[in-house]
Amino acid sequence: MSLLVASLYLPHTIHFNLDDPRLVERVSSMPILSRSPSTASQPYDAPAQAPTESTSHLLSHSSVQSSAVPTPIPNFIRSLASRVTSTQNTPPASPPATADVEDFFFKLSTPPSVTSHSAPNLDSVSGIPGSNSAPSVEFERNFRSIYARSLKKAAAAAAAAAAASAGKNLQSPTINSNLSNGLSNLTISNIPDLTVSDDSSGITSPTSSSFSNGLLTPLVVTHPKSRASSPPPAKHLVTPRNKSIPDVPSLRIAPKKVEVSKSSPLDAASAFKNAPWSVVKYHKGNGGLRNAIARAEAEGTISNKRWIGTLGMPTDALEDATKKAIEEILLAEYQDAPVFVTDSTFEGHYTHYCKDILWPTFHYQIPDNPKSKAYEDHSWVHYHTLNTAFADRVVANYSPGDTIWVHDYHLLLVPGLVRKKIPDAKIGFFLHIAFPSSEVYRCLPTRKLLLRGMLGADVVGFQSNEYARHFRQTVQVVLGIAPNRDDTIDYEGRRVAVVAMAIGIDPLSLKLASEDPEVKRWRQMLRERWPDKKMIVGRDKLDQFRGVRHKMLGYERFLKSYPEYKENAIFIQVCLTNIASQDLESEVYDIVTRINSSTHVVSEPPVVFLHQDISFEQYLALLYEADVFVVTSLREGMNLTCHEYIFCQRETSKGPLILSEFTGSAAVLGDKCLLVNPWDRVQVADAFHKSLTMPEEEREERYEKLYSEVTTNTCAHWVRLFLNKLDKTWEEHHRKN
Repeated sequence: MSLLVASLYLPHTIHFNLDDPRLVERVSSMPILSRSPSTASQPYDAPAQAPTESTSHLLSHSSVQSSAVPTPIPNFIRSLASRVTSTQNTPPASPPATADVEDFFFKLSTPPSVTSHSAPNLDSVSGIPGSNSAPSVEFERNFRSIYARSLKKAAAAAAAAAAASAGKNLQSPTINSNLSNGLSNLTISNIPDLTVSDDSSGITSPTSSSFSNGLLTPLVVTHPKSRASSPPPAKHLVTPRNKSIPDVPSLRIAPKKVEVSKSSPLDAASAFKNAPWSVVKYHKGNGGLRNAIARAEAEGTISNKRWIGTLGMPTDALEDATKKAIEEILLAEYQDAPVFVTDSTFEGHYTHYCKDILWPTFHYQIPDNPKSKAYEDHSWVHYHTLNTAFADRVVANYSPGDTIWVHDYHLLLVPGLVRKKIPDAKIGFFLHIAFPSSEVYRCLPTRKLLLRGMLGADVVGFQSNEYARHFRQTVQVVLGIAPNRDDTIDYEGRRVAVVAMAIGIDPLSLKLASEDPEVKRWRQMLRERWPDKKMIVGRDKLDQFRGVRHKMLGYERFLKSYPEYKENAIFIQVCLTNIASQDLESEVYDIVTRINSSTHVVSEPPVVFLHQDISFEQYLALLYEADVFVVTSLREGMNLTCHEYIFCQRETSKGPLILSEFTGSAAVLGDKCLLVNPWDRVQVADAFHKSLTMPEEEREERYEKLYSEVTTNTCAHWVRLFLNKLDKTWEEHHRKN
């Protein structure tokens, strides 16, 4: 007997080694490749079975790297920071020990056509008072006004140059200007006309400039102007969204700038015909599920399993012989059964129906919202097609006595489709995201079909009692089937159990990952970088459901009420690279800029905002060294990041957790953390203050309860509970019949 696990992605994918530059060019021009998002940081993995010798020649190790490209920290930040901390009269000959940490927290990631907006290099400008000693407070206070006046001069020079050279090739003007307060002999050069760029701002403005070794050069505006009364701080304190070449799982090509090929996408199929390939781990998709299955398998809860899913890569260009070879290797060596669908089917299913319709609706954005395409998009056909392909693959791999476990909103129809073909199958379904109230769900045009698909399972699982209750109520409202007193639902002669079982983390694998020397190195550098400050940390995707904007507004209000924390605390907010709303992105940047403009200490902003991926080692270091962790999601199934934070705090500060009451984790962790309503800025601000001033006795008491919850309800425990419930429900049904 086997466990058939059906989820959208397999835990492995294929790496094609395209060494021929001509093949790389042709493959890079394929339109379908544009759908793949940039790579997120790697999760930890439970021990995996090593490949056998029979296929070792086909395998190679490959690491998924962040698409962010680090660049050296501007000299201004390093030099100013070194002056503040150094007791010598002259700057150190070598960079301080925290240079790598500063590179990490202040690094930029910009496309080649965009130049970042940075502050002046004060070391290269003559005449600065106290340039060989600690800077005076007066100099720091005057810095912004000096910078603002220089930008005005640049704007004036640009306007004059544009008027004089209208319709002609512009020659780079050179304008000498003397500024007060110690900055002299400033040269303004290379002022262009107004041009339209492909950046989100759309306009290259001559008013956007930067200093570099005393030169003021034009730059691209990457965020709106601040509404603050004082000029904004250095642009490098707010990292722009990375726009580098996406990391496509199937084509792990070095990010080289290539010209768009004129070859037909169909012609690119020949690139894969004879290209060598290997099997690599796939780090996207549901990492919590992968860790849970791997840990349960390692502990013996699962003796034999087979994973069913897609490769997470475009496959139209692959020949049938290549697909067959891939399928044979994955089945023989990794117990993975790949599902092959056309690229257009996958695109319509995932990008359109799942992300434009199901995901917003399940997170309380009704389908007729202007941002939704529920009544305009015809991607339901693609959603149904992919679910049918999964169901057929499950049936093809099924043997009598096997257990089928289907996962998440991508495959809502699969349980019902499999039930029609195998009436006596033991089928479980688990939804990893939120399930909305019936008033929201019933706005979906396909509401009945989706519910009937889910009810094809013997057990339907959710992250919290709230979501399970919503499902039962929705079935009653939409299908007219009232739930039983024991919270089961009678459907087509079967009794379906509806349960709430929150998934957990894998503490053992997380502990092993934290012992990596690279994690310890980053932890040491974090302590050196901010030794006397309270470190507040957040890590989210920048989308409309994660509440990053609400978090920043709450922190802004907190600093207004308690301004002393502008210098006594540092808020590090990491936002993973994803396709974010331009309006939301600009608004968050504006809030961060406004907060950082409120302090006169340029080198130590209250908020360090990173809209880019960080390595898993850096992520763990942040969890260990943080004093407070903040999650303000507007709706979320289960936030395992905060569970990992609790586990990592065991040997450090045992810091408090600020958690939105609208997450599934709030139902698990309860009032042992600081629960907040993200829309209530006053409550969020008060939570920041309480977390930083909480007495040690209360902090430890709260933490011990949180730690016990996290280490008891692990991912392996979740697997055991669900499979036991599925076995019991299926046996009761067949005993009655």
